[in-house]
Amino acid sequence: MEKPILITAALFSIAVAILHIYVIYAGAPAYRAFGAGEQLTSLAEKGSWLPTVVTSGITAVFFIFAAYYLAAAGFLPELPFFRFVLIGIAAIYTLRGAMVVAVVFMKLSPFEIGSSLVSLVIGLVHCAGVAMIWPTLANK
Repeated sequence: MEKPILITAALFSIAVAILHIYVIYAGAPAYRAFGAGEQLTSLAEKGSWLPTVVTSGITAVFFIFAAYYLAAAGFLPELPFFRFVLIGIAAIYTLRGAMVVAVVFMKLSPFEIGSSLVSLVIGLVHCAGVAMIWPTLANK
């Protein structure tokens, strides 16, 4: 049962990476719509290369996340710092998703609430995958 969970986790990361590629392609309106912030959006409107570089770096990170979970599913060789990175990725998504809890204490936009809920779901899938393979990770 762990392979489908790990593959799903990898596919979520690939989807997030593809979304970031779309934002680069669509430009300033997409930066604004996806909550990149006014400074980055303004730079994109002015034709600056900085938003593309930053978003490309973020895209690469999400593809690396996917590679780690594909390795955990047995589709790629084990990658460096395997156990720690798998846990870190699950933590990043889950903590990002926990931002939804902040809605009780501060006002968040509908986008922030929605993206937090999506991140939380993705994080929980990653956590479930790590939990399922934890016994095999103990010696890595």
